[in-house]
Amino acid sequence: MKLNTALKLGRVSNLPTVMTNALAGVALSGASAGGGQIALLIAAAALAYIAGMFLNDAFDAPYDALHQPYRPIPAGLALRPEVFGWGFALLAGGVGLFAVAGMAGGQMVSAGAVGAGLAGVIVLYNARHKENAFGPVLMGGCRLLVYVGAAIALTATPAPILWLGAALLMAHVMGLTYLAKAEGAGQIWPLAALAAAPLWGLWMAVQMPVLLPFVLALIAAVLTGLHFARRRQFGRAIPTLIAAIALLDAMLIASVGQTGLALLAALGFPLTLWLQKWVRGT
Repeated sequence: MKLNTALKLGRVSNLPTVMTNALAGVALSGASAGGGQIALLIAAAALAYIAGMFLNDAFDAPYDALHQPYRPIPAGLALRPEVFGWGFALLAGGVGLFAVAGMAGGQMVSAGAVGAGLAGVIVLYNARHKENAFGPVLMGGCRLLVYVGAAIALTATPAPILWLGAALLMAHVMGLTYLAKAEGAGQIWPLAALAAAPLWGLWMAVQMPVLLPFVLALIAAVLTGLHFARRRQFGRAIPTLIAAIALLDAMLIASVGQTGLALLAALGFPLTLWLQKWVRGT
C-alpha cells in the first residue's frame, strides 16, 4: 500500500493525543524515567494505536463497503488481508516495546503483560464494537491501559493519582465514543462522562490555581465539541473531543507539579486539530 493510504488507515492525525497519554502515565506514576524509556513508551503507545486503527478498518471492511466506501479497503487502496497483517504485526511491536521499556526498572514482565492486555482489548473492541453496548467501555479501556502501561513500566506501585487520572481519561473517551455511536442512531444522550474531568479539575484548581488555565482550556474544548454535536456536525464534534484528550492529559500532568511538561502536552490539542485537516481523525 502507499504511504498516504497507511496514514489514513492509522488515523495518524490523532497520534499527539496518544503521545500525551504516555507522557501523562509517566508523570502520574510517581517514578522517575530516563529519556530513552519515555521515548520507548511513546513509541509503544503509538504502535498500539496505529495497529488498532488498521484492525478497525480490516474488521469493518464489509460494513464500510456499504456505509463508508471512501475508506481505503472498499476504495481499493489496500487489501483486507494486508491490513490485517500489518495491524497484528504493529500490535506485536507495541507489546514488545512496552516490555523493553520496563527492563530498566525490572518491570519487563509486568509492562509486557499490560501491553498484552492492551492488545487484547484493542482486538476485542475492533472485532465486536458494532452493535455492542459495551464498545465505548472497551475504547475507554484502551486509553486507560496506555496510562497504566506507561506507569507499570517504571514502577510496580504507581502513585494513587495514576488510577484516578486513568479513570478520568476513560470517562472522557467513553463519553466521546458514545457520542460517536449516537451519530448513527440519531440520538445524543447527556454524556455526563465528559463532565468528570473538567469538574475534578475545577475542584482541584481551588487548591492549585496553576491548574486553572488547563482546566478552562479543557472545558472550552469539551463545550465546543458538544456545540458541534448539538448542531449535528459530528464530523467536527468527535475530532474536537479527541483532540481534547491532550488537554485532559496536560491538566493531570500539571496536577502533579510538572507545569512545563503540561504545557508541552497541551500543544497536542492544536497539533491534533491541524493534522486532522490533512488526515481524517475518525
